[in-house]
Parts: sequence; C-alpha cells; structure tokens
Amino acid sequence: MQTCVNINGRIVPADQAAISIFDHGFLYGDSIYEAFRTYHRKLFLFARHFERLEHSARGVFLKLPWPREGFRNEIVRTIDAAGYAGDSRVRLIVTRGAGEGTADPETCTDPAVVIMVSPVPDFPGTMYSEGVEMVVSSIPRGGMVADYKTGNLMHQVLATREARAKGAHDAILLTTDGYLSDGIACNIYMVQGSTLKTPGTEAAIIEGITKGAVVKLARGIGMDVVQGLFRPAEISRSSEMFLTSTLREVVPIVRVDGKPVGDGKPGPWTRRVLDLYKAAVEELLQED
Repeated sequence: MQTCVNINGRIVPADQAAISIFDHGFLYGDSIYEAFRTYHRKLFLFARHFERLEHSARGVFLKLPWPREGFRNEIVRTIDAAGYAGDSRVRLIVTRGAGEGTADPETCTDPAVVIMVSPVPDFPGTMYSEGVEMVVSSIPRGGMVADYKTGNLMHQVLATREARAKGAHDAILLTTDGYLSDGIACNIYMVQGSTLKTPGTEAAIIEGITKGAVVKLARGIGMDVVQGLFRPAEISRSSEMFLTSTLREVVPIVRVDGKPVGDGKPGPWTRRVLDLYKAAVEELLQED
C-alpha cells in the first residue's frame, strides 16, 4: 500500500514527492521530525508530540512555518487522503529549507514541511506474548543535539544494521560514557523487584511520549520508578525488561546479547503494564 505524502501543503503520490537537492535537510541532516500514530483514525497524543517538535525547533534555531493547528490540519488532511482502513503512522519532517552548498543556515529560504502517512505495521502477536531479543550496540548514542529529534540519525542506521546482523529485534545504545541510553527508536525499562529503572534525559535520550504515559501507569500500580544513569550490568540484575515506542506500544524484552532476562519469558509486571497501556489508549485519545 503506497505512502501518501504532503509537501508544503500539497498532497502528491509517493513516486512524485520531491524536495530540492539543495535543501539543508538533505545536504546536512538539518531537520527535525516527529512520528505519530492514529487509533480509530484519530491522532494519538498530538499535543505532546507537537510540544516536543517545538522543543526540537528551539534547540536547533529553526522557525516552524505553521502554527500548531496548521500542522494538525495538514496531517489530518493527509490521513484522510490516504484513506487506509486501519490505523496510520505519520512522520512529520521540517527541514531548514533550500540554501547554498554551505553549512550556513542563513543561506536557507523557507523551511520545507513533509508529511508521510502509511499503514501501521501488522506486528506479530508473538512479539507481545513471547517477547523479543535485544543486543547492546557498539554504536554510541550522544552528541550535543541528542535531546532533539533531528535528521542526524546515522547512529540509528548503523545500530539497526548491527542488530539485524545479529538477528535481534532492536539494539540498546550506550552513551559515550558507557551508560545505558535507549533503543534505536524506543525507550527501555528494567524491572528489579517492584522497582522500574529507565534511563533518564541525562543518558542522552529523547523523552519518549509513550514513556511518559507508561511511567504514570507504572506508578499507579505501585512501582517505584527510578530514572537516571545505569550501567549495562543492571540488565543482569533485572528479572524483566521491556521497551516502549509509539508504534509498538509495550514490548517484552526476554533476551539481551543471547542471555535470558530473568526466566526468559515476559514477566508479570511487564504483562500488567502492557495490558494497562492498551486499556488506557481510549482515555489518552481524549487529551487532544
């Protein structure tokens, strides 16, 4: 099923979508982005995602060309044009715009807005019932723009290549100082007793939207949530692990680098958080 694309307010077939080769998003990765999804054709937690987009824009000194409602209207228009029967995933990219062949952002003209809408992948049920394997990547997570969702994603490309080569579902990245950071496009969590440990923003991560909802749910069932810096050795001390992302929601992690986490099966805390998150979706849909 073809992706539906909106470029600067103009919806075009995917094979006709184009931006200038002089766009600094292409030349230098000078862009920011957000990834959304829908439930029942309704955007999920749009306000939270847009706040993060604004945070990224401020961080890289990029002026957003439209107000929030302008972005929402164009995203909804593109979802409607796609006309998928099921739920959609949305990738919103704002580039610096076309400029000269130099890194100077002052040479750029108007920012470009690209909205891509495609169906949410049909994830296998075994991913949730049996869990997935992760590997600790040799590719570090970090840099001065780590707190912003920018187009500089080579670390994700290389970490994905490494994970696939090892037959893993995803990879856990470390900071340049060797602390646990996040997954390729997800947040990670470790369960130790009734304590839930997850790397905090000091671990060069982007604050996850799904993570915020899951942390609140975990505290609601009596878990002590600790966010901070953790060494990889914490993995072997954990009885359960899981990951969260916008599309995948909550996924159990049962093996890391070939070694089982706990008994190698999705644990009771993980299953409970997964069930609570699915149940909370309808309530969270009312936020926007």
